[in-house]
Amino acid sequence: MLKERIMKPNLTTEHVTYTDGCHRSVIGVHLVLQRAGQVLLGLRSGTGWRDGHFHVPAGHLEAGETVTAGAVREAAEELGLVLREEDLELVHTVHHWTAEDEPRLQLFFHVRSWDGEPVNAEPDKCAYLAWFPMNALPEPMVDFTAVALNEFPQGRAFSCVGWPKGSMQREEIASDQSST
Repeated sequence: MLKERIMKPNLTTEHVTYTDGCHRSVIGVHLVLQRAGQVLLGLRSGTGWRDGHFHVPAGHLEAGETVTAGAVREAAEELGLVLREEDLELVHTVHHWTAEDEPRLQLFFHVRSWDGEPVNAEPDKCAYLAWFPMNALPEPMVDFTAVALNEFPQGRAFSCVGWPKGSMQREEIASDQSST
C-alpha cells in the first residue's frame, strides 16, 4: 500500500464539485496598455462588482475563445481598439479567490501595439478612462489588479491573491499499487 501526500483546499465557502473531480475556473483576460510610463485604467461603475475601484480594461473569456481572442474582443468592446493577437504578451497570472466567488485565473496581457485611440465604449460599466503613472497608481484599485501591476514590471509572473492563510491542508491518502 502506497501513501501519497496531496494538497486539498480548506475553504470555508461551498464551491461547485464536478463528478469527474476536476476543477473548472472562470478566466479573466486583462489588458495592460502603457504609454510614456503610464497605464490605462478605468473607474468601474454600474456593474455591481467593485464599483468605484480602478481596474485595467478586462472581461471574462467566452465559450470557444482562446485567451488571446478574448483579449482582442474585450479591447474592441471596451475601448474601441483593434488589436492583433500577436501583439499580446502574457506578463502576469493571478490565481484569485474571494469568499463570494469561485476561484479564478486572471491573465494580464501587455499590449505591445494597437490601432486607434482608446475610448470609453462601455460608459454603463466604466465612469471614465485615464492614464496613470505606474509608480503612482490611484486608489481604490481592484486588489488583484494592484498586485499584478506591481509584480509584472519586476519580472514576477505569478501571484495568489485572496486565498485565506492555511487554505491548503495536507492529507494522507492510502492507495493500492499493484505491480504489472
